Amino acid sequence: MGELSRDIERCLCACACDQGVAERAGCSCAEGRVRETKRALLGERQRLVEEMRATQRGIDEIDHLLDRVNREM
Repeated sequence: MGELSRDIERCLCACACDQGVAERAGCSCAEGRVRETKRALLGERQRLVEEMRATQRGIDEIDHLLDRVNREM
């Protein structure tokens, strides 16, 4: 699982994950602790989904304002 644990660390670092979380997830994988590895990956996935939704709300608000500007000006 050496390559998989390195890939997990690399992926989490690329996703702007906390370095400690990435290292723990990679270590858990290398040690065969599947539940802990999955928990770390799912936690980071949830964080990214929440960020994406927040960003989408901002985009939607800007689109709404652009529409208003077009109509009112």
